[in-house]
Amino acid sequence: MDVLTHLFLPVAVAYAIRPDLFPSPRYFALAIFAILPDFDKLLGIPGLLHSVFAVGVIGSVAFVLERRFAGTRSYAAVATIFLASHLLLDFLDGGPVTFLYPLIETGVGLEYPSQIVFGDAVQDVAVRNPLPRVQADATNSAREAYSLVNGYGILSALVFVTVYFGIQSRRRYKDR
Repeated sequence: MDVLTHLFLPVAVAYAIRPDLFPSPRYFALAIFAILPDFDKLLGIPGLLHSVFAVGVIGSVAFVLERRFAGTRSYAAVATIFLASHLLLDFLDGGPVTFLYPLIETGVGLEYPSQIVFGDAVQDVAVRNPLPRVQADATNSAREAYSLVNGYGILSALVFVTVYFGIQSRRRYKDR
């Protein structure tokens, strides 16, 4: 999955559900946590940060630091949700996501083999393999490429912009 989808889709959902967690645009910087798991590729240890253990450790550190320095814990929760969203999006995109790394180095993801099959007549239409299936595979240790932008990323960015300006215009309308 590309960087833009990992950044904009979770922040659009979070902002749509809880806009009060983003009192100013600078709080959107928390979205950086949504791409943090892909840094395991940069480190040359694929799977290391795509693990519930890594999410737990990073989230716990964020909670402790926020609690100690700000006396709150809501932004650490948002950061942890962004971290977890990365794993979920990669799983939905086919993975493989190594949820239990380093205990289990095999990753899992969903595969969508469904097809609509057209016959010779209009009534000869069928759906083949309608349900997604879980596939297990070893993580890819190659470090040669990483998708920065694709159509889903652009769409995710547009969804975020729509949600953001929609909520902002609703706030301005209520303030009148």
